[in-house]
Amino acid sequence: MATKKQLSLSQEEKYEVLNILENYGRSNWLVRWKEHMSLPSNIDPYSNDEFVKEKVFRYLLIRVLINQQANFEKVRELSIEIAEEFTEKVLFKPHKILETELLKIFRKVAGEKGSLLYKVGFLGGIKPVSLFVYRFKAYEAFIKWLENTKQNLFTLVTSITKTNGVVGLYNFLKEHPVLEVGWVGNDPKACRMLVNWYIYLMEEVWEMGISSLKDTLMIVDGHVGKVFCRSGLLEEVKYEKKRPFIIEASKMRGEIEELVKSFGLIPFYVDNGAFYLYEDGYCLELDPNCKDCPLTKICKKYTQWTAYKMFKK
Repeated sequence: MATKKQLSLSQEEKYEVLNILENYGRSNWLVRWKEHMSLPSNIDPYSNDEFVKEKVFRYLLIRVLINQQANFEKVRELSIEIAEEFTEKVLFKPHKILETELLKIFRKVAGEKGSLLYKVGFLGGIKPVSLFVYRFKAYEAFIKWLENTKQNLFTLVTSITKTNGVVGLYNFLKEHPVLEVGWVGNDPKACRMLVNWYIYLMEEVWEMGISSLKDTLMIVDGHVGKVFCRSGLLEEVKYEKKRPFIIEASKMRGEIEELVKSFGLIPFYVDNGAFYLYEDGYCLELDPNCKDCPLTKICKKYTQWTAYKMFKK
């Protein structure tokens, strides 16, 4: 890992940038959250019925497990197809779904070899269909564990959050002996995303008052890391040794999360705000649209070595 120093923003400028990101993230998330969660038509996230909340939590678990290293648009499509085809069976009795039926839907959405969902070259020789089945089996085993221990996911999540907070919930889901085989990495982004979604639903949609969005986690994928590096929010940028033009976002996550929390801002919304700068066509890898970007007046842009380096004209 290579580390490079760069010009950074002042404390006042950092606060200004982070405020812009938080506001941009909040306003866009409130419009897009159901789309991001890919909630199917047969599950109502606004319901106050605990059985429906249980269905929402179980659905989001399988949706997030499938999501890792995947094309997010195809994940949304596949998750909805599975939920609408198998309805409550996939949520409560997934072991009763025939693999041939499941793979029929997988190939319909992801293509015959699954390459529309998972990028084959990034999987180290693992077939996309094998990866999908493996993750579905992890989900299936966890649902079986809930059944054997006579628990439901909604009650379990709320209880852990009340007792151990957001970090406690994250650690439980990350380290559960069944679920942990389904995550990618020691500090999985997908698990962080799931926890944030659970907290958002409990606090903002169902208004349960057991936690706070200020305790949410930073996901920090490559697009988010890019914004923090390019803008000057970070003084040090970490790059891969073998590919010194590729930042290692995960290696900077702790510093990014600490920075956001030090200003008392909401990590979940700041993270989303930075991601939306990519999704909305501003902070792209190639030819970023700096002129119209919400950060344009304060971002350091091309001042020194940043994630722009290889594209600098």
